Formats: sequence, C-alpha cells, structure tokens
Amino acid sequence: MAENESLDLSNPYGRRWAILADLIRNGRSFDEVSQGVRKALYKGLRNALKQFAEHGITLEMLIENRHSPQLLQQLVRKAAGHDYLQLFSDVAIVSTQLETQGLMEAFLTGIWETVEDGMTYRIVGGAGQASFADVRDYLDQVREQVMPDVEYIARRLTENSAWTPRMPSGTNGQKIDTTVEMLSMSLLGSPT
Repeated sequence: MAENESLDLSNPYGRRWAILADLIRNGRSFDEVSQGVRKALYKGLRNALKQFAEHGITLEMLIENRHSPQLLQQLVRKAAGHDYLQLFSDVAIVSTQLETQGLMEAFLTGIWETVEDGMTYRIVGGAGQASFADVRDYLDQVREQVMPDVEYIARRLTENSAWTPRMPSGTNGQKIDTTVEMLSMSLLGSPT
C-alpha cells in the first residue's frame, strides 16, 4: 500500500505542495503557481480519496457520520492518521450546522489553509527575503484563483460522493480565456 497523501510540506508525501512553495520562493510566475495549486488540489484529493478506499472508507461514509466525532476518530485511526481524513474529521466536528456542500467547501478550504501555513513558513524561512505579510498577500491572491475550483469540487462531491476529482477539460494552463481578452476590443475592430 502506498504511503498516505500528506498536507505536511516536510513529509515526502506532501511533496506536491512543497514544490509549489519552492516555485514561489524562486520567483516563478503567478499563473504557473496558481495552476500548480489547482492541480495539486485535484490530484491530492483524488489520491486521498483513493487511499481512504484502501482502508474501506468512502466519502459517503464520512458524510453520513459527520455528526459522530467518535466514529470519525475511529476511521482516522483505521486509516493510520491520514492527514486529509483527520482534517475532514476536524472540520466536521466544528461545522455541524453546515449542509453537505458547505461541509465540503469548508474541508477543501481547510486543505488550502493547512498547506498555505506550511508554504508561508517554507518560503519565508528559505533563502528569500520575503516577509510574512508579503507571502500571505501573495497566497491570498492564489486563494482567489483557486476558490472557483473549491466550489466546483464541493458541488460535484455533494452531487455524487463517488465522483473522482479531475480538473475540468481545457484548464491545463494552455488554453487562454479569450473572453477576457476580447472584453476590451470593439466589435468593429477599433480600440474602445
């Protein structure tokens, strides 16, 4: 069995997130970082759900038992303390009033917030001269880019808890949104 997907950037199985922190520290483009975060969100969640299944745990089971902290902790132990499962349990325990989609959005946002904290310390603690405030501002902008994906994933998992998270087609970073480009153009060809 493969090791569990991790939200800890110092863990070898949290490497997908650590690589993104390194991209930021090395001054890579905002678009490249945002796209990498989106991919990591989908792929990390996909792997985590697959690893849950290896322990006989489904997302449907988690959703159905979200109001039972004892059962959630039993499932976390069964999955050897899986980071994503522990986070789901923590979010479910404090979000009892949320409907399923709200719970899923809170869980996915929790993934980003956990990783964001680790990235901040990794970036500021590196050789760069970035301040905590600068890194947080940057990561807040990344969050804005990722939130439509959080909402999309939450909606899809709410509609079908067995759905496998995959980035929507045409979002691989190569397709340019021509709608935004064309907003400033006149239909007659002259600048507006």
